[in-house]
Amino acid sequence: MLIRSVLMKSFAETRIITNARSSLQGGSVLVWLLGDTRMIRDDARIHFRRADLAEAAEAKLDDKETEPKYRDSYSEIDPEEGDYARVLQLINEFLPVKELAGHLIGVPVLRQFGLVENEKVDEFLTTAFGKSEGALVP
Repeated sequence: MLIRSVLMKSFAETRIITNARSSLQGGSVLVWLLGDTRMIRDDARIHFRRADLAEAAEAKLDDKETEPKYRDSYSEIDPEEGDYARVLQLINEFLPVKELAGHLIGVPVLRQFGLVENEKVDEFLTTAFGKSEGALVP
């Protein structure tokens, strides 16, 4: 989360290139996703697990009371697991976490989501939206 906050404060002119030379897991997936240009080895995979934090375990305020009510006041909730749940929420902006958590995700899937370069799609878009040589410019 610290690296994310630093990257989010970078200058608009700054382009961040993330290059995964090995497989990624957990929070490192989020750091890689935050790059403006992402590269990953063809045989590398990404993996993130589901969070072991139940939504009901979060503290909620009752309208009548000012003290938070916990689902189980004797349960120990790991703050790191809460942070990991937040990481998954941020990863969900790029990939469907509910469907992909717990699975190894290869480069072909990342290409389908547009997270790494896809030469075929790039060529198609260039052809479809590129200027033709005989086009008149107003």
